[in-house]
Amino acid sequence: MSNDRSQVGWITTDTLGPSAIGSGLFLVFAPVHLWVPEQVSVAIAALTLAVIGGAYIGFGASSGLARQFWLEFGAAAFYAFVALVGLLWSPLALPLGLAAHAAWDLLHRISAFGAPVPKWYIPYCVVFDLLAAGFLLILYLP
Repeated sequence: MSNDRSQVGWITTDTLGPSAIGSGLFLVFAPVHLWVPEQVSVAIAALTLAVIGGAYIGFGASSGLARQFWLEFGAAAFYAFVALVGLLWSPLALPLGLAAHAAWDLLHRISAFGAPVPKWYIPYCVVFDLLAAGFLLILYLP
């Protein structure tokens, strides 16, 4: 049986839209940072940045092209480094890293370079990245 509807887990993107799903994920993500000590919040945000940066490694690998894989791997390594900087030295690196990741997503959207990604992924991730970046910037400003 064939199903032509795009799905993110059990949520169909043609019903809610990827941007709404990214917003919803942010609404789950944000309150956690208000309930935990700042050090834990920073660790969660750093892990989040590293994980979402790493998603592109899979996209690069699935392209079957070594050049795209290494480009995406390098970008993921950059986001992991920014996450480490945020964790060890300045939490303000984390919202900047998330905003940079949104720009990375948009460059893929216009097919400037990089591995092909699922159509739903970019609006979903851009919305989450920008909402999280703004929220964390306000939260971590001295």
